[in-house]
Amino acid sequence: MTTQILPCPPFQHLLVPLDGSQLAEAVLPIAGWLAAICRARITLLHVLEHDAPETVHGEQHLGEADEANVYLAGVVARLAAGGTPVEAHVHPNQEHDVARAIVEHAQELHADVIALTTHGSGGLRGFLFGSIAQQVLSASVTPVLVARPEVKLAHSGPLLVALDGGREAEQALPAALMLALASGVPLQLLRVVRTTGVERGPAAAVTTFMPSASAALLDIEEQEAGAYLASLAARLPAGVTVRTTVRRGEPADEIVRVARQTACRMLLATTHGKAGLESVFAGSVIPRVLPRLAAPLLLTRLPER
Repeated sequence: MTTQILPCPPFQHLLVPLDGSQLAEAVLPIAGWLAAICRARITLLHVLEHDAPETVHGEQHLGEADEANVYLAGVVARLAAGGTPVEAHVHPNQEHDVARAIVEHAQELHADVIALTTHGSGGLRGFLFGSIAQQVLSASVTPVLVARPEVKLAHSGPLLVALDGGREAEQALPAALMLALASGVPLQLLRVVRTTGVERGPAAAVTTFMPSASAALLDIEEQEAGAYLASLAARLPAGVTVRTTVRRGEPADEIVRVARQTACRMLLATTHGKAGLESVFAGSVIPRVLPRLAAPLLLTRLPER
């Protein structure tokens, strides 16, 4: 007897760290959508940074508690006008480790999600290995929502869950299911089967010397992937619309392609926190998806092994 997949409890509290820049504020509409469908509240957080630069992303940096309070009060007023329950908190002590302070506040305030804009000045490498977002992801047990500044929330697409066939990736499903039930947005489950042109390691040698056998094995893998997604869909409760998609190709490319073709509202995945994004999807897929993803990404932290 198969076990039904159940939704996680609705998010009740979202923590949105802001540094005073318009780039950081780009995540607010996405956080607002999550708060609206979950009937959650939002806390805006500013952490004073020790020896902070005078400017951040070309704008004046918030270096004093008083100016940070004034700034956050303005953002609160804008969000509250739209009906979102929102409050603000300024951490008055100057911190050397801003990311750690964000994670600690998330735990103290019992936040369900930390929502951040990814705007590392070092591009993809700067985001993955040096930015506040990556440091938060590595240290936090709280799910992290990340979005690039130019990403806009789609209004018609599904919630896309990219799966690799393993049980760890399936742990993104409870949050996806909860959001689907709360919003009425359909789920789309995606599994990518590598083609002969993108195999790696020993599989690449088989492809080279036994192309016919390799093609047959890939056909079988594609069929198994379809059956796997169908079995997951059958375990979802009534009331959620679910679609399944199997693609062949390079996983990162196909995830991006499907996300664009469906205009997905959000991509959901899992991660081992200490290894950060490098541990998602066997080490390399999500880091190559994110710079091209026209949707926010919600990462669920896996338990420590």
